[in-house]
Amino acid sequence: MSEFHDPLDVLRGGDLPVAPDPAFAARLRSRLEAAADLFERQPERTRGVSMSGTDTVLAELAAPSPPRAAAIPYLAVADARRALSWYADAFGAAAVGDPFVMDDGRVGHAELAIAGGVFYLADEYPELGLKAPARQHVSVSLMLTVPDVDAALRRARDLGADVQREPYDAHEARNATIVDPFGHRWMLTGPVAGAVAPIRHGDAAYVALWTPDAQRAAAFYGYVLGWQYEPATGRVRKPGLRIGLSSTPGDSTLFCCYAVDDLAAARAAITDGGGTIGDVEQFDFGTVLTAADSQGRRFGVVVAAPGEPRPALNGSGPGDLSYITYETPESAGLRSFYGRVLSWTFDAGRISDGWAVRDSHPMAGAAGGCDAPVTVPMWTVTDIDAAVARVGEAGGSIIDAPSQQAYGKSALCTDDQGTRFYLGEV
Repeated sequence: MSEFHDPLDVLRGGDLPVAPDPAFAARLRSRLEAAADLFERQPERTRGVSMSGTDTVLAELAAPSPPRAAAIPYLAVADARRALSWYADAFGAAAVGDPFVMDDGRVGHAELAIAGGVFYLADEYPELGLKAPARQHVSVSLMLTVPDVDAALRRARDLGADVQREPYDAHEARNATIVDPFGHRWMLTGPVAGAVAPIRHGDAAYVALWTPDAQRAAAFYGYVLGWQYEPATGRVRKPGLRIGLSSTPGDSTLFCCYAVDDLAAARAAITDGGGTIGDVEQFDFGTVLTAADSQGRRFGVVVAAPGEPRPALNGSGPGDLSYITYETPESAGLRSFYGRVLSWTFDAGRISDGWAVRDSHPMAGAAGGCDAPVTVPMWTVTDIDAAVARVGEAGGSIIDAPSQQAYGKSALCTDDQGTRFYLGEV
């Protein structure tokens, strides 16, 4: 590449028009058709209605998000205005745009954002067969993930909900069940207090900075990031994701080892996807199978040891890995391969051939159209200007000076051996 940019450029707008991702287009069409259905039934009441929430809906659909539910809940309630307030107070739900109010004063459609998704509600329309459930007579339960089940239950109870089941632990989660004042049954679920989230299929379990001289790299990153290198183990002594240094003449990249559920299945997926298989090695965190993808990028897969924690989404503190950029000559091949092997899904970015990896830890993105398959890390710092100054003092170079981004500040640098990396103050 002749010019480098901020690693999260793939998530922002640019000057070039980008065709909409087919999945995005399908989701948008579904949302708009669902919202319009009620008004097609009563056209005489819809004249002059302004869809004030459209921009918010578009922004929400364009942003990276976890997989959506198979169906969006659409609740009928006896008092929609009161329900909107209740769900905001009890669950922290936020209105998406303004409710659509019909000529007779009833709320014909409203949207609420909650727990990374949305649900709809409207006043009862008996003439259309839409009635709120009778007390203790429901056919559908709504499962809602909350950060603290006990706190959410107390808040809902104080606001008039009936508690069907007090908090209990099951299936590695904290759970409870309530019926709200409008007759709808909610199954609350969240983390068990003090529990550590386990690593998931597709997460990074270990990374190693491949560089011509590991000892020289240890001195550089020790000065810039405060790393404490242990030559006996080849690891950096720090909390959070395991990070190693490896002398690999001719290579300047980040080697990533990913968690998988089944090593034999991963082996088959790698070869079926056009990759090649390497050696099997035993480490303290599991059995690692080394491989190369269909474009020659080397990586590893591991069935993690029981209790292995999930790495933080954006690093656990200074010196940790907060973002991974996969530079690739051709992004379609990368997406197909890692979708097959790691079950990754991707959200189209807002520049040409930029992609965000959905729900992997740490966060990651792919940039197509690059000269070679290279993996570029972003390391977290608390003061990016001071860190950039240390890069120069240690013999490195600054490619892009610190700049303000939506998520914080970032800078693109090289170490004293020419290996590229980002610094991120997030």
